[in-house]
Order: sequence, then structure tokens, then C-alpha cells
Amino acid sequence: MIVDNLKNASLYYNVAKGFEKAFNFLNTLDLETCEEGTFEVDGEKVKAIITSDKLKNKDAAVLETHQKHIDIQIPLSQNETYGWKSANTLDKTTDNYDAAKDLELYPDVTPTTYVTLLPGEFVIFLPEDVHAPLIGNGDIKKIIFKILVDK
Repeated sequence: MIVDNLKNASLYYNVAKGFEKAFNFLNTLDLETCEEGTFEVDGEKVKAIITSDKLKNKDAAVLETHQKHIDIQIPLSQNETYGWKSANTLDKTTDNYDAAKDLELYPDVTPTTYVTLLPGEFVIFLPEDVHAPLIGNGDIKKIIFKILVDK
């Protein structure tokens, strides 16, 4: 997991192919008025999802992982808390993995730590990062970039 301020985004362009395109796309948006939807930034390699969701308490948040994508998550309208745990500490199986959604859920696992982001900050979740998004109170507008893992 990487957490930083958007002003430092260029420091992470070399972490994975697609990061620079994602952050450059972000710079073209008016973050207060951008429309919700899914946008192809670089075909199937980089997608942007602008969404509004209801935040939930820590007990209701479910940990998840992705095998094919890296997430860059950016809260826009208010603070968002994320739970985190290392995938290396879990007994990973493919029984619960949904390949079509690139999603495996861990409803009975508790995060090791929590981090709260403010608008203007971002978090990067690699496939090794088990994460529980959408923790907090109220409604949130956010951007999630899905970056295809380059193997």
C-alpha cells in the first residue's frame, strides 16, 4: 500500500505501467463537477471509475483483493478510511475468486491497520494488498483507477 498527496503523484509513475496515464487523466478533470461513470483511459490497461457510494462502519467493510489489477483510489468529496492487511498473512485460495470481476472477498478477516485519506490524497493497492474501502460516515464521491498488472 502506498499513500501520498496528489502533488507527489509523479514520484510513482515508474511503479507500474499506466500510472502516468491515470494521473494525467485525473489532471484533465474538474474534481468537483466530474460526471460519474467508467472511462477508458488506455483501453483495457487503464480505466477510471468515478462513483458515489455510501460509507459504512468498520464492522461492515469487507476486505478484498484483485489479481489482475492495481487500484489507485482517490476520495473527492470527503475523507475515506481504508482497512489494510498483507495478503501474505492469509491462506489464499481460488475458491472465492471471481475472475470476471477480478475480485476475492474476505468477509471473516480483520484488517491489520486503517488509514484515512483526505480529498487531495490517494492510495495505491497492489495485488498483495488486501483492502477494505468505503469506511466512514455519509456519502462519498471518489475515483478508482484500475491498472492492469503488466506481467
